[in-house]
Amino acid sequence: MYLKEYINKLRTGKFLDKKKWLDQSALLETISEEIPDSATEEWKNFKTNSIKDTSWKVLLENSIKPAYLKKEHNKLPNSISFIDGHYSLETSTLRNDSDINVSSLSDYIHKNPEFKSTLFNNPSDYAENRLSGIKDKKPTYFISLNSLLSSGTVIEVEKAKNISETINIIHSFSNIDSEILINPYIIIVCKEGSKVSFQEISCDVESWNNTLKEVFIRKDSNLTFSSLQERISTGIKTSSINCHIDENAELNLKVLNRERSKEDIRVFLNKENSTANISGIILSNNKNESDVFCKVTHIGRASKSDQKWRLISAKNSKTAVNGKICVNKNAKGSDASFYSKSLLLNKKATSFSKPELEIQEDDVKCKHGASFGEIDNNSVFYMQSRGIKKKDAIILLTHAFINEIGLEIEGNGDMIKNLIDDFFNEIKEK
Repeated sequence: MYLKEYINKLRTGKFLDKKKWLDQSALLETISEEIPDSATEEWKNFKTNSIKDTSWKVLLENSIKPAYLKKEHNKLPNSISFIDGHYSLETSTLRNDSDINVSSLSDYIHKNPEFKSTLFNNPSDYAENRLSGIKDKKPTYFISLNSLLSSGTVIEVEKAKNISETINIIHSFSNIDSEILINPYIIIVCKEGSKVSFQEISCDVESWNNTLKEVFIRKDSNLTFSSLQERISTGIKTSSINCHIDENAELNLKVLNRERSKEDIRVFLNKENSTANISGIILSNNKNESDVFCKVTHIGRASKSDQKWRLISAKNSKTAVNGKICVNKNAKGSDASFYSKSLLLNKKATSFSKPELEIQEDDVKCKHGASFGEIDNNSVFYMQSRGIKKKDAIILLTHAFINEIGLEIEGNGDMIKNLIDDFFNEIKEK
C-alpha cells in the first residue's frame, strides 16, 4: 500500500484503534506538511531530496514471507531480532531466563496503563523551542511518522537485575522493494536498580529505514547502549533516539554512524544526579552525508553530560555533528561538555561541527570545543620510511584517531573492528 493511501486511511480512523494514547489529529496534521530539508537547522547537513522524490510504500507485518524467516539465521547469542521493522520471535535467540521481557506496546500498556502518559504522543513532545517563541515541529517530523505507522515493541529490564552479558538487537531487511518505508519502533525500559548493556546492529538496507527508540532509565539504573550502523549501499536511514534519565541513573550511549544516515539524539536528564556519557564516530565516503544531531537537556540538579565525537570524511563526502546543551532553570550544579574532532582524508572532503549552549541557570559548568584537520604528512612520511605503504600508514593513523574515544563494550570488540575495517576497505577501492 502506498504511503499516501495509508495516511488517507488513517485520517478516516482506520488502523488506529489500538493507539488511543496518540494525539492522532495533531500527528496527521504534522505529516501533511513538508518534510524537513536544508532550511531546517537540524537538517541542513543531510539531503532529503531522495525521500521527497520517491513514492514510498508501507510494509505491512504480514508482508514478511515465511521463506525469508526460515532463511534468516541469527548467529549472535542473546539476540532480539527485527526483520523489516517487526519483532521476530522465530529468529530471536534471547534466553528465557534473561530477566528481560519483550512484548508488543499495546500489551505492555494494557498491563501498565500509566505508561502511556510517558510515551511520545504529540509532535510538540520533542519539538524545538525557537528563540522567537515558536514551537518548531518540523525537526522531529519522522518521529511523528514512525509513531503512526509502527505498532511498537517494548524491551523491559526487570527491577534490580544486573545482566552481565550484552544483549544484541539486530535489524535485518528482506529488501523486497527499494521503495519500501520501514519503521522499527522500540521502547526500552530499565526498571529501578537495573544494569544492562545493549548492542544494536543495523544491517545494510536498500530502501528507507526510519527508526524510533524511546529509552526510560529509572532511578539507580545503568544502561549502556551501543548503536552500530553497517554501510548503507543504496538505501537511507533516518533514526531518532530519545532517552529519559531519572535520579542517580546513568546512560552510556555509543554511536557509529555511516553514510546515507541521519541520527537525531535527544537526552533528558530529568532528575538529580542523572548522567549521560555520549561518544560517537561519524564516517562518510564518496558523495554521501553522515549527520548527527545530539541535544542534551539538563532538568535535574547536579546532572552531568559529556559528548565526545570523532568525524572522518573521505573522497567527496560530508560528515556533520550538531551538539546542543540546554541547561534549564533550577538545574543547579549541572556539568556539561561537548568536544568533536574532524579528520579530512582529502581536499574534497568536508566536515561540519556546531556546538551550542543554551544556559538558563548561573550555577553550572559548561564547556565545548571543535577541531578540524588533515592527516599529518610528517607522520605518514615517517611510517613510509619504515617500509609501510602510504595508504596503510593513513589507515593506521586514522585508527589511532578513532581509538581515542572507543566504542567497545563487553563482547563487541570484533564487531567494531569489522565495521571500521569495512569503511577503510571502501576507501581503498579504486
